[in-house]
Formats: sequence, structure tokens, C-alpha cells
Amino acid sequence: MKRIPVSRFMSRELIAARQEMPLTELVGLLQEHGVRGLPVIDQAKRVVGVVSETDLFLKEKGVPFSLEKVPSLLGQVVDKDEVGQVELCKKVTVGEVMSSTVTTVDEETTLEDVAMLMYERHLTMLPVVDDGELTGVVRRIDVLRLLYGD
Repeated sequence: MKRIPVSRFMSRELIAARQEMPLTELVGLLQEHGVRGLPVIDQAKRVVGVVSETDLFLKEKGVPFSLEKVPSLLGQVVDKDEVGQVELCKKVTVGEVMSSTVTTVDEETTLEDVAMLMYERHLTMLPVVDDGELTGVVRRIDVLRLLYGD
């Protein structure tokens, strides 16, 4: 496998969530940028977690999302029965549903190492950090494109 450093294929577009962000805002960000997960950063741009679509559907975390409910949070018509859930989702924050155990890589990590980390830990995204500060993101699609082309 190629020994290409992450710095050559990561996304430097720093789209990230904050712990205090309401889930309704997170859903909008995910949709706007066409991604399924984001790193969560603090005020100093340090990675404190990751949040993904999967986190929105975990009933054990008490989040009232379902496949039918998410579209109602994106500006579509809301049934009167769903109004309470939408209001609750405005109060639930990213910090309440995010995963705080985060695997990160630095810009020198190789394609081979990234691919293995993603495979072994079932990850679709890895935040790229420099001294703990977010500098980019590498997604599974980035790795697949390098390995197999567009």
C-alpha cells in the first residue's frame, strides 16, 4: 500500500460541531455539507469528540430521532404529534450524544495506517490534529478514492 501522508489527501475544510450546539443545528450542518459525521471541538479548536448520524438514532441516549423524524427537523412539514419531539431536539446538545472517545491522526500518518485504523475500528472519519488542534479530516471516501480512483 502507498505511504502517502494524510496531509496530501485530507480535507482542510474545518467543518466541526461544538458541544453546546443543538441537535437541530447539527442535522442542518450534516445535510448542508453532505457528510455523515463531524469532529466536535472546543473554543481552542481541540478535538473533544465526534458525532455522527448514528449518534442521532441511538434510543439508549434518549434522543427522539427516527428515520421519519429527521426530515421534519429540516424545514419540512411537522405533524402536530411531532412538535414536542422537535422542541426537545432543540434542547438536546451535541455534547449529550457525541462519542468522547476519539481516534485522531496527524498529518504525517500514512494512507496505509489510516486505512488500517478505519478498518480495525470501524471508523468512517478521522480528525487530523496538530498538537491536539483540528487541522483537517480524512473520510473513508478519501481513502477509497486514493486506492481505487474516482
